[in-house]
Amino acid sequence: MNEKQSRHHKDESTSDHAEIQELRRNLPVYGFRKKLVESINANPENKVLLVAAETGSGKSTQIPAYMLPYTGRVVVTQPRRVAAVTLASRVALEHGCKTGQRVGYRVRFDDCTSRETQLIYATDGMLLREAMADPLLQAYSVVFLDECHERSLQTDILIGVVHCARKARKAKRMEALQLVLMSATLEINKFKEFFGYNNITVVKIPGRQYSVQTLYAKSPVDDYMEATLATIVQIHTHELPGDILVFLTGQDEIENIARLLRQVLQEGNELSKQQWTGDQVQSLRDMQDMPSSHSVVNEVSICPLYAALPPEQQLLAFEEKPPGCSRKIVLATNIAETSVTIPDIKYVVDTGKHKCRQVLSTGMETLQIHDISQAQAAQRAGRAGRVQAGFCFRLFTEDAFTKLPEASLPEILRVSLSQVVLQLKGMGIEDPREFDFVTPPETDGLRRAVELLYALQALDEKLKLTDYGKKLANLPLDPMYAHLLLQSTVYSCTREILTVVAVLSSDHLLFRPNSELAAKAVAAHRRFASHEGDFPTYLNVYNSWQNEAIYVPASAGGIKAQTKVWRRDSTKRLLHLDWCHQNFVSSRSLVRAFDIRQQLEQLCSSSRTGLNIDTTTSCGKDQIRFLKCIAAGLFLQAAGRQVAPEISGAGRVGSSHGKYLTTIGKESVSIHPTSLMFGRQPPPSWVVYSELIATKRIYIRGVTQIKEEWLKEVAPNFYR
Repeated sequence: MNEKQSRHHKDESTSDHAEIQELRRNLPVYGFRKKLVESINANPENKVLLVAAETGSGKSTQIPAYMLPYTGRVVVTQPRRVAAVTLASRVALEHGCKTGQRVGYRVRFDDCTSRETQLIYATDGMLLREAMADPLLQAYSVVFLDECHERSLQTDILIGVVHCARKARKAKRMEALQLVLMSATLEINKFKEFFGYNNITVVKIPGRQYSVQTLYAKSPVDDYMEATLATIVQIHTHELPGDILVFLTGQDEIENIARLLRQVLQEGNELSKQQWTGDQVQSLRDMQDMPSSHSVVNEVSICPLYAALPPEQQLLAFEEKPPGCSRKIVLATNIAETSVTIPDIKYVVDTGKHKCRQVLSTGMETLQIHDISQAQAAQRAGRAGRVQAGFCFRLFTEDAFTKLPEASLPEILRVSLSQVVLQLKGMGIEDPREFDFVTPPETDGLRRAVELLYALQALDEKLKLTDYGKKLANLPLDPMYAHLLLQSTVYSCTREILTVVAVLSSDHLLFRPNSELAAKAVAAHRRFASHEGDFPTYLNVYNSWQNEAIYVPASAGGIKAQTKVWRRDSTKRLLHLDWCHQNFVSSRSLVRAFDIRQQLEQLCSSSRTGLNIDTTTSCGKDQIRFLKCIAAGLFLQAAGRQVAPEISGAGRVGSSHGKYLTTIGKESVSIHPTSLMFGRQPPPSWVVYSELIATKRIYIRGVTQIKEEWLKEVAPNFYR
């Protein structure tokens, strides 16, 4: 770069920085900065600060940064990893540094901080893990808990943990720990009751909110997926320019809508101008499926956004539209409701649905689709009014809206508490009933959690945390998956189980199109398929990918480095994306599994965690050892065949494909159609599973065949 180019580059950089600072000064929160800093910094009584800041105010990026010149290390928690990563990147940009320097983030399996990092954006689960090692949170001067209105399980627990740390630091005459709760819709009275009316300072900040016109469905919608596609097409065809944000319940729905949209856009204007009907939508579903990652079709950018996406692909939704692109359509789960701002959104399409965890009456936890609350609906609508006047298309009637609950039920009242109890025990809180909960959990929920941990031998007869329980608590996994991983040392198959747990933590691995490509996908998957079920199949897929594909992480050079290796390679291995495309395997899920496996391998082999596991130990071709380990790890998630499959008059297997009865809860379940065990003849007598899914019926997924007698062998205290 010559002197003239260097000067031009410097001028451009200076201009960009000045523009960013001007944008910061124009945010509503800027006028409150002095009051906020004083409320946090000059706070001799150490009161808790509640910031009720409306959507668009700039609370998440600006308020923590205001504290940097006046205090030590600051941590800001977020319920979701995409919010933590995105906010850290934005604040780092505003402060002219690279992410990981003065501003960084910590999320599960990804720590982008350094010794010089003063402001950390972290998921609430990561700060909880820090509190297990240091209950006083001595590394921090100020803790911000953002999006408290969501009442996520981890956030609720964190409020109590930080409250205890504040009291303990005061008793020890240590530096005061400042606490700030932030949200767009704070339940102020609830928190006043918890902290005490005299221990709270409240600051309300208006948002930079443009008007949003809300449009309701005229009559109840029978198929919200059909209505979603039709609404997007109508907006794109008939409305003015502006980007579209669509709220769906999960990855499957997002990828289905993405493929259908691509087909619509490729068909051109004549197809787009039609009034859409259910038959037309179904005909599109039967057409050729296309890749579901970010793409541009006919000047329209389609961006999926959900938790299982790798971070670099999540960030595409927040970037400017590519040159020549007239509109962006973001298909998102409820991770786009709060904190993260997707620029240029003018239209919001709200299905009124979301997925949430729910404990069944039998005590089993499942993932179910539910209606959202009025508060969530307001947050979603607010996404359309951030930069200009917008529109929110609600795919439900106005009468249905009035019947929605005002606020979401706190997660602590509807999910399994086993991980929470394990974490609290790990922090030295022997009796969880004495913990300071914002909303105390139900006694039955705590009892079920203690029973599960006792069955896993994490607790002894006196309900004290055992040495084995401490090891479970050191792994950033659900207790059942942590138990499965630790059992691998007993059956000498740690290498294999590390891969399985990593895949289970990364979501859908095999891609199954609903089209003429379905037969090709089935044929491609056949070489990986194991007669024993899904877990050994996952292992086969991952091992084949490692042997047959060339993959280089983005941090080590990414696609360019992969291409260089491929050109020099003499073994005819394929590039990562080519291998995934050829074998109908999700490239995103494989990359995520690879990253998670590396992190877990480091944790297991580290002496700091007290695990010291040899991660190279392998069972080789001894599949019985591998399957027994699966049974030992998931013995609480076993099910026996209840009835034989129905046989139709033509001699074909009927629609039931066999029912199973779970050992815990005695729940009648069916094998999910995406499982390789679905429809297998003869069906296995006993299985273990990784997940329960409730729709019109209850399904089990991640299904693997075991023998009933193994359960008594691997868990004699439970199966007598």
